[in-house]
Amino acid sequence: MIFCSSKRVGLRQIKNLPLMTKSQILVLIQFSVILLYAVSGPLIAKNIWLEATELIGLALAVWAIFIMNPIRVSIFPEPREDGDLIETGPYAFIRHPMYTSILIVAAVLTLDRMDIMSVALFLILVINQVVKLKFEEKLLIQKYAGYSEYMKRTKALVPFIF
Repeated sequence: MIFCSSKRVGLRQIKNLPLMTKSQILVLIQFSVILLYAVSGPLIAKNIWLEATELIGLALAVWAIFIMNPIRVSIFPEPREDGDLIETGPYAFIRHPMYTSILIVAAVLTLDRMDIMSVALFLILVINQVVKLKFEEKLLIQKYAGYSEYMKRTKALVPFIF
């Protein structure tokens, strides 16, 4: 259940919320989890292999932002009016490299900390990112004629797997 203005709101009611409200809830959950990771422990893994993996996740985010153009990056799942369908750089291998980078860093921090809070945060983040991804893809299919074909050629988060 989600609590808003002292009223309980069920999941069925969330599905019927206006477009921007759904988007805002998904982004709020995402950034709340990231903030909780930030305040609950170190942000750099202690293990060298985990640290290297964390750097790969961060590099993927930087690459994706660079290819997309930093001015056009949005935290919200709605496609921008002036946006283009990008299929180069990391987008040639996965449709949502920024989501993947967030999940890589969160997985590394979870493995490094190995505590119940990090595991819970990671599970919440995975569920949220998959819901956000599905929501975003419905909008991208509506906006870009070639998006359905792009989906057939490219996995969502993990090359060749998912």
